[in-house]
Amino acid sequence: MLTNNLSVAAAESGPAPEADDLRAIIRHARIPRERAAEFWERVCQLTHEFMALPRSGDTVYGFVAGLYPAEYPTLPGPGPDPNP
Repeated sequence: MLTNNLSVAAAESGPAPEADDLRAIIRHARIPRERAAEFWERVCQLTHEFMALPRSGDTVYGFVAGLYPAEYPTLPGPGPDPNP
């Protein structure tokens, strides 16, 4: 059985908004399955880069990413990013 890592991250990150120390973003795109797989490979590369950072400081940070099919019948057209 797979663990929903997004649920784990949601629980871990619970105190972060109260400390004003949460960085999160969610976006949706209608793309072919093959493009989603290519994009996920790049996310995995970024994850490996994150894990290879030199250990220092006093805080452990979590990094979470997810890519999943979402039930959206349509998406709005391109516009300004509401969360730059």
